Amino acid sequence: GELREKLAETPWTIEDLKGVLDSFCQSKKLGMGKVAQPIRVAVTGGTVSPSIFHTLIILGRDKALQRIDRCLGLR
Repeated sequence: GELREKLAETPWTIEDLKGVLDSFCQSKKLGMGKVAQPIRVAVTGGTVSPSIFHTLIILGRDKALQRIDRCLGLR
């Protein structure tokens, strides 16, 4: 939903992705784990991966967003 759209509009760098996730966590009063873990599961299929930021960079914007969309039922 809301975070997916923010990710789609964000320059695909570790610094920018971290900024978007940090800002989202603060605005929703959530810890990073509550936000990063569902993204991790969506993009890797599991609960263990390298840093979520490195994982997103390695996958690339298109593939990461496609996997998030699939989990959100958008594709």
